[in-house]
Amino acid sequence: MEISIEEFEKEILKVLEDLPQKFKDKFENIDFLIEEEGISPLIRGKSGGPRYTLGLYHGLPMTSKTHRGQLFPDRIIIYKRSIEAVSRDIRSLKRNIKRVVLHEIGHYFGISEKKLKDLGY
Repeated sequence: MEISIEEFEKEILKVLEDLPQKFKDKFENIDFLIEEEGISPLIRGKSGGPRYTLGLYHGLPMTSKTHRGQLFPDRIIIYKRSIEAVSRDIRSLKRNIKRVVLHEIGHYFGISEKKLKDLGY
């Protein structure tokens, strides 16, 4: 399932707009990026098929920051083609975009991978 980069960006912006204000107010020095190409699937999933990286948080979680100022922004990278590859139709694509964006935002707020999986992200 493929959509244009503009449509993909609109879906990400919708997820960000729908966040409660108390979370949006906490965003500080963070960039959201879309990369067309994802990281090549080097790891095999439980089913034996490729395991895609759908998104990546790069930075220091808020729970570890010392408010002395940060030179470089944190980054959340969303991999467009990887998300498209695991989506069957437009509905699952939108659901996957939302899940991945919220998952990476969770890392920004210091939530562990295990806790995010327990929460369904």
